[in-house]
Amino acid sequence: MNKDADTEHASECTVCGTTLIYSGTEKKQICAFCGKSTYSPIYCPEGHFICDTCHAEGALDFLNRLTETETSTDPIEIAERAMTHPSFKFHGPEHHSLVPASILIAMKNSGINRYDGSPITEDIILEGIRRGSKIPGGFCGYAGTCGACVGAGVALALYLDSTPKRANPRMQAHRTTSAALDLSQDDLIRCCKRATYYGLTAAIEMLKKEYNIDLGPVPSPQSCVHSEANPDCAMDECMYHATSMTT
Repeated sequence: MNKDADTEHASECTVCGTTLIYSGTEKKQICAFCGKSTYSPIYCPEGHFICDTCHAEGALDFLNRLTETETSTDPIEIAERAMTHPSFKFHGPEHHSLVPASILIAMKNSGINRYDGSPITEDIILEGIRRGSKIPGGFCGYAGTCGACVGAGVALALYLDSTPKRANPRMQAHRTTSAALDLSQDDLIRCCKRATYYGLTAAIEMLKKEYNIDLGPVPSPQSCVHSEANPDCAMDECMYHATSMTT
């Protein structure tokens, strides 16, 4: 099956728009775009399947270009620009790369160096995008951790040059992911936009609290502009929905 840009859907099955099945077990499937065979518990009841690589391909290309072209110092502005780009689906693993990309691009454009004093280069940002892209789609429901939340930890890990053998940087990256996951304890089904806001919030707050790096405010309640594109939107149960009751 060839990809038809005129009929591509931004939400659910990108081929036909049908609500996807999130099964409890993986099964062998063949990607409708590239023909690659893989195992996944997520599939379309009409028989379509899109692998993570094809699903995120255009969006990751766009993020890679942003490392060269983006001038904003506001990670929220950067993330919103990406999420409204046609290459970004409503849900998908591209959001796992979006969080570290937005944080690191904002830091680079602000002239903020890494913890050791070395500059944040385009290569560092591209590494953040690559690390995020390794987290599969549906990870939030199948592995007990959200890819966009892990993306916050990726950003801190690259800022701190964390490795498995560097105790404190490793801990701080874990703490950032943990903070994002704490925010995600909302008893709602998945929403990649909401998860992105959680990841951005955790990274922005950790950088400010622990390293005195101010990247501006965190995503504001009732600020989501993507709700109408989400057939499963939690509406006023989500703090970012325009009608939510906040205190």
